[in-house]
Amino acid sequence: MRLLVHGMQSSGATAFTRALAERPGCIALADIPNNFAAPRVTTTADFVAKVVVTTAYPLATHVERFRPDKLVLFLRDPRDNYASLSTANYRHHSGLMDEKFLILDQLFAERHRLFDAVIHYEDFVARDPSVFTALADLGWPLDEAHYTFRRDYNDLLRTLWEAEPVLQETMDVVFGNARGPGVTDRWRDKPRDPAVDAQLEALCPRLLRHYQGRPIRTGQARSVSAKSSPL
Repeated sequence: MRLLVHGMQSSGATAFTRALAERPGCIALADIPNNFAAPRVTTTADFVAKVVVTTAYPLATHVERFRPDKLVLFLRDPRDNYASLSTANYRHHSGLMDEKFLILDQLFAERHRLFDAVIHYEDFVARDPSVFTALADLGWPLDEAHYTFRRDYNDLLRTLWEAEPVLQETMDVVFGNARGPGVTDRWRDKPRDPAVDAQLEALCPRLLRHYQGRPIRTGQARSVSAKSSPL
């Protein structure tokens, strides 16, 4: 099975894909760099890959090349996502940051047509049962043990190179911000800034309304202050 995860930069999608990569025997590209499209691969082994929203490579390009069996849209509250990404030096790589949020809103609007499942970052880090159910229905089960990263980078690279040696010469392999021993909610909530909310009203109004309608999470930050550390 090939599973493709599509999400915004600084959304937590790399950590999500790292957790999926704990599936025994699978191959993983946990964080395809923004200046690369998903690769064409030949292996028949289970393979999970993650690509980010850019103006350089539309979703259709990633799908045509990787040919996934299932496609997941990974979402994070755009207010938190925007605050996190705005501190990153790569925020304008492969498209201006605001352009990427415009694209994300369109993907969200077409989610039921384009994607087999939609996973919210907040539900993922909270171990919400809906996440486990959705992934089981896709045919890529996730369990609590996968939240600890037992596979190190060397193991992930070894299995990747063994299955697709040509990728050593044709693309870069990175691991994004999914560092440490496993999934954490440490960077989940960001301080609220009315100026960001106003900006997002113009950039991704549908996704913003979607999150405004979701239940408020316990301990969510609401004060206005300087930007905190990125995800």
